[in-house]
Amino acid sequence: MNLPCLLYDPNCPMCLRFKQAISRMEFDTELNFYPINDEEILSEIDFIESSSIEKEVHLLVSKSPQGVLVGHEVIEYLAKHNPTVKKLAWLLDTKVGEQASKAFYQSLNKIRRSLHNHCPKCKKG
Repeated sequence: MNLPCLLYDPNCPMCLRFKQAISRMEFDTELNFYPINDEEILSEIDFIESSSIEKEVHLLVSKSPQGVLVGHEVIEYLAKHNPTVKKLAWLLDTKVGEQASKAFYQSLNKIRRSLHNHCPKCKKG
C-alpha cells in the first residue's frame, strides 16, 4: 500500500464520484486510492475498524493509528496539499475555518448516508 492513500467505497456512487473528482485534482504529493472491500488492504490497516471505514472517509498518511485522518480532517489535508487551494488553507487554521470545514464535511456525509440508505446497489454491498 502506497501512502498517502484515500479509502473509498467502490459500491457507493457518491464515494466513486468523490474519488474521481479528487483523482483529477493536482496535489503537491501523489495520492493513492484503495477500495474499502480489498481484503489485502484491510489486513494492512487492521488497527482501523471496518465499520468506521464504512461510515466516514479515511485518509492514511502513515501505517499507524496516529496517521489516520477521518472526516473533516481529510478535507483539511486535501485543501492544504492542493496548490490552488493551499493559498487560502491558512483559513482552516482558525477556529472559524475549522468549524466551517467540519460543517462542510458533516453536510456531505449526511447526504452520502441518505443516498446510501436509498440506493439498492449500496444496500446489497
